[in-house]
Formats: sequence, C-alpha cells, structure tokens
Amino acid sequence: MEYIDVKTPEQLLKYMEENIKYGFVDYNRNVYIPRNNNKFQEACKTKWRLSSPNRLIDVKYGHCFDQVELERDWFEKHGYHFKTLYIWFEFPYNNSYSTHTYLVFKDGGRYYYFEHSDFNNRGIHEFASYEDAINYQREKHIEINKQRNYVGEEELKNIHIYEYDKPLYGCTKTEFIDYILSNAREVEVYKDKTK
Repeated sequence: MEYIDVKTPEQLLKYMEENIKYGFVDYNRNVYIPRNNNKFQEACKTKWRLSSPNRLIDVKYGHCFDQVELERDWFEKHGYHFKTLYIWFEFPYNNSYSTHTYLVFKDGGRYYYFEHSDFNNRGIHEFASYEDAINYQREKHIEINKQRNYVGEEELKNIHIYEYDKPLYGCTKTEFIDYILSNAREVEVYKDKTK
C-alpha cells in the first residue's frame, strides 16, 4: 500500500509498520539506528534534522519527532480533530531522561492515542477522554524512564507535557525543543497516579 492510499488510522499504522523504521537518516544519507544508544543519542543531537512527511516516506527512518509529523500530515488531510504532544522531564541541566512525541485524535466521541515509534506501546489505544489518553501515555513514559533512571517524587514534579503545532521541517533537536518551549501550550489535565 502507498501512503496516498491510506484511508483509516488502522491502515496508517499498518503502513508505518511496513515502511517506517526507528532511527534517522542524515543529509548525507547515513542511517543511524539505536544499536549503540550513546552513539545514537549523540548523533541525534548533532546530525538529526526534522524530516518532512515526504522525506520520511523517502528515507524510511525516523524517530518519534519525525513520525508524528507524518501522522500529523495524514490526520490533518483526513479531517480529524487531533493534538500532537511532547513529554519530558524538564530540568535546567542535561540529563538522560527520554523525551517523546505522540498524537491523540478524536473519533466518534472517543479519544485515541496513536503510537508507532514506541515499539512497546505500538497501536491505537482507545479512551473515554483526552485526559485519560494523556494519563495513559504519561504512565508509560514514567515506566520507560524507570528502566534507565531514578524516578522519585522530585522527578515526577518535573514531568511536563506540551501540545504543539507543526514545527519547521529541517530544524535541529535543540531548535525543535526551543520551538515547543516557546510556542506550545502546557497540558495541565493529568493527575499524578504514581503515589
């Protein structure tokens, strides 16, 4: 199936499963995948640029920032009400906590968390409310980070979730995060269910 032939969210997920891998391709066409996580993370900081949907379809590798832009493109073209979100542990210093972007869409009075890049949560998850979808992904984000880092009360106080609009394609990781922090709206709907 070609991207242009995708008609439903389920078909979009299937298309992405068959055509998009986790990683990225730099502008010299070098492929980076997270086999060596430290090397991959360093390359994300210095060589990654946000792919447009067309570029992602062409190169077939993208991390969550890139993949959400393909999802944004499809959901926008098909008239869905949706939000794109960015979650991170926000500290005033460099740290090893992961960040994540994802999409939540509304269909028939229900809310759906659409996930492709996070292999452990891949799928379309249904919820009664937008808040429930946000809380579900927040809990998954905490679980993933607990595998690598200490997550205590102080860390939980510093989780922030932002709704953001389409960023500038070709931006660096730093420019992407700066755009979100300067232009996005923080989501205040979640409750800490980890205590």
